[in-house]
Amino acid sequence: MSIFEGRVYITGFMGSGKSTIGPILANVLGYAFVDLDETIEARAGKPVQRIFSEEGEAAFRTLEAETLRETAAQERVVVALGGGALIHEDTLPWVLAHGVVVYLRVPLDELVQRLRRGRVVRPLLLDAAGRLLTTAALREKVGAMLDHRAPFYEQAHVVVDMANQSVGVAVDEVVKALRPFNRSA
Repeated sequence: MSIFEGRVYITGFMGSGKSTIGPILANVLGYAFVDLDETIEARAGKPVQRIFSEEGEAAFRTLEAETLRETAAQERVVVALGGGALIHEDTLPWVLAHGVVVYLRVPLDELVQRLRRGRVVRPLLLDAAGRLLTTAALREKVGAMLDHRAPFYEQAHVVVDMANQSVGVAVDEVVKALRPFNRSA
């Protein structure tokens, strides 16, 4: 039995665990799971990296906002947002009005470690030649991006500190944090 009725939007910087925690959370709640980036890739017929390189970040963000708004037609869904989704124009107020927003907060050094060892190619973390940035350059770029995005992330209904958290503990914390938002309580 679900403890929460509605939409859950998971946000956080790339590498924060949205795509890992999202499906597990959805399973615990008895919800469907939508990874916004995967939905965009299926719709565009190409990976996010190619959308960025061929059409630019602005075109990607427009497509992202359009795809996100379609989730309003769904109930009982956990949606993993892209790391930059909330900085696009009216997206933050929109998600705050259409569901419960959960921010997975990860410290900078832990994010850099996760991104260095990650298997996913992240277009915003490549140099001009298309190679992953050095650790120092990666830390600098992630730090600057996080400084810009954190004020948006911090407006979430729920903030879960992910510093050295296991996936299971993080999911438990999110489930507990959703209880006050239960419409049927």
